[in-house]
Amino acid sequence: MRCKVLLLALTVVVACGAGPFRGGFIGRSAAPAPAPVAPLQTAVVAQPRQAEIAQILFKGADGMNINWDVVSIGDFASAPLVSPGLQNFATARSYRLKLSNIPNRPNLTLYPTLTINAVTPRTKAYLDHNAIPVKFTDADFDQVQSGNFVTKVIFLPSAQFQNLALVGGVDTIVNTQLPAGTDPIAEAQNRGAILAVVQIGNKDLSLQGSTFNPSTLSAIPSQQIPISGVNAPAFGTPANGPVPAELPTVPVPEQPKTLIEPASPNPSTGIPSVENWGGSNFN
Repeated sequence: MRCKVLLLALTVVVACGAGPFRGGFIGRSAAPAPAPVAPLQTAVVAQPRQAEIAQILFKGADGMNINWDVVSIGDFASAPLVSPGLQNFATARSYRLKLSNIPNRPNLTLYPTLTINAVTPRTKAYLDHNAIPVKFTDADFDQVQSGNFVTKVIFLPSAQFQNLALVGGVDTIVNTQLPAGTDPIAEAQNRGAILAVVQIGNKDLSLQGSTFNPSTLSAIPSQQIPISGVNAPAFGTPANGPVPAELPTVPVPEQPKTLIEPASPNPSTGIPSVENWGGSNFN
């Protein structure tokens, strides 16, 4: 009797799918566990990176007025900043300035370009605590009035190029003080990290028709003025991108056949061949 009761209980347990025979019948494999459901994740929208600000300290030519574009290209509608003075500008941008009321030069108005380099790990600590000094001197104005193009590069010198007067400060390279043909931007790159570049010429933008490209010169331009080594690859930098498998060639027209075969060239023994020339060793 007891055996019948145990057998009946075992039958009920197996039929209900309980115990070690889950699934309803002996020998059936266990049911797979449901796959875990990943929690819903909210999409993260990348916020546009705000432009970092650099403070510019305009020095030299005390009493000179400095203006820049505010509303439109070429309006120079900002309130005049009297030198010496401070002004905040966004980095990695180029600005067209207007210099007027220059001391001892009443009829001279200049329109230099100020290009502020992007903040780098080498310049961040300095820009967080200091203003970039941009100084206009009488020598710069004399060079411009003589028809020369002036490029001033303000840079943070490396330790090996700092002297006692410049420890923790900045230095400036002017192209008119370098040997002819020397690139002041490349020279500043070799000595440290570039902070800003000022370019001054004698072009008068107040004359009718003296317009310039608004896509490259603006208070808030879409792109920076390309300056080799500052915001554009240095001269000689290989271009990126795939090299085509076959370069285009110019078809050579078929030469007409002649009745007389040309004589083979017979070079003089006193002239070395091109392969044996030693570069520029011409004696």
